[in-house]
Amino acid sequence: MLAADLVVVGGGIAGSAAALAAARKGAEVVLLTKLPDPEEANTRYAQGGIIYTAPDDSPDLLARDILEAGAGMGDREAARMLATEGPPLVREILIEEFAVPFDRHGDGLHLTREGAHSVARIIHHKDTTGAEIQCALTRAVHEEERVTVLPDARAIDLAVSGNRCTGVHVMHEGEMKTLAARGVVLATGGLGGLYEHTTNPPGATGDGVALALRVGAGIRDLHYVQFHPTALYTPGEAPGGTQPLISEAVRGEGGVLLDPDGREFVDHPLGSLAPRDVVAREIRTMMDRTGSPCAYLDITHKPAAWLRERFPAIYASCLRAGVDMTTSPIPVVPAAHYSCGGVTADARGRTSLRGLWAAGEVAGTGLHGANRLASTSLLECLVWGWRAGEDAARPGPVTAGDVHGPERVPESAPDGAWRNLRRIMWERSGLVRSGEGLALGLEELASLERRHGGSELGGPLLVAREIIRGALGDTSSRGCHYRQDTEERSVGA
Repeated sequence: MLAADLVVVGGGIAGSAAALAAARKGAEVVLLTKLPDPEEANTRYAQGGIIYTAPDDSPDLLARDILEAGAGMGDREAARMLATEGPPLVREILIEEFAVPFDRHGDGLHLTREGAHSVARIIHHKDTTGAEIQCALTRAVHEEERVTVLPDARAIDLAVSGNRCTGVHVMHEGEMKTLAARGVVLATGGLGGLYEHTTNPPGATGDGVALALRVGAGIRDLHYVQFHPTALYTPGEAPGGTQPLISEAVRGEGGVLLDPDGREFVDHPLGSLAPRDVVAREIRTMMDRTGSPCAYLDITHKPAAWLRERFPAIYASCLRAGVDMTTSPIPVVPAAHYSCGGVTADARGRTSLRGLWAAGEVAGTGLHGANRLASTSLLECLVWGWRAGEDAARPGPVTAGDVHGPERVPESAPDGAWRNLRRIMWERSGLVRSGEGLALGLEELASLERRHGGSELGGPLLVAREIIRGALGDTSSRGCHYRQDTEERSVGA
């Protein structure tokens, strides 16, 4: 049995920030990454940028944008805290200390605008912002002497004694190990990998939510799954797997959504820069009306050299699919993207279980309400990760508690079972939902659980069931939760 002051599960921006903050408070930290490459996390795939600030900006204005994009369902105190503390932390940690190479314009940083933002306040490194931030944080974590990184370490269960989390049971190097600690921070990322069409990497299957559910920690707003309007559509490609994201920054830089006849169709005052839930449904409606398999995102009016410089990764992804975005509109479709809910966490990342914190996409802080404002995710990860790490570093004994491990390590699930789960989630709990479809989805999940509940699919099935249960119990359409069988619509939806 190994011991540390704090175990952080997940090495993205939230986990790295938590580990660094805790270490700087004197804690000995073990950071677990699910995959062998410590930089392979959801953060790496973030294209557009991170919220900073603009000359004509203010915390009040940013908080208002967050709450309006969230269909009026967001937590006002969470939005205010992020808007107040976030930009200074970006400056101190990412810009000044770690020197993340954000793009510049003249004497300052290049500021761009994305959907539902009142002003251009987003900073970026071309269209690979997440990868640059991840690289800088991973380097800092490895240089921090109080942090030990365990790559290729899969968290199987949380250790709990009474009403306190006392560590993590981990599969590492082919062996089950128990890491005893006075605190655990969940920073495991999202759950988009539960859906047939997603922008998320394959490992984003709701692991942290499943760990929390098994020990009875509180969960909130899990059915608010945001579907990004613009994933690259590739004709003839088999469903499933990660679809390349076409960042909202393309629309922020002047890209316009068109139907097959070349007409703009998004019916909203902000047009193609409307909130993501609105744009995704407008695309779905247009596809149903016209029979088109996709929409088209046109930014060909911009100079070709500028597009290749501003969006090198997207340009390359499009070329691999046979599309030159400098001369042709990009075919796009909605795909599962971001979980707005998760493990219930307060302003310090504390959950309902003592000794357990959550930060980043796995956490349900109430910040996003029913729909996430573009480029808020990286900032939320940084703010809540740092706060959780500092809070979890408080002195106290490391107690072994009830450290017995799971009876057995779950075996692998067949590919067919994974495909079935992802199909169920896409068809029954996707972009447009109904009570009948959701109820049928629960029946299908129950059947799948009877056959594969004891395998590695057990955790994802648990999370999928909670998503559908939440959606079935919520008969109002709010933000990214859209019920076609109800007339009740919330403001902003």
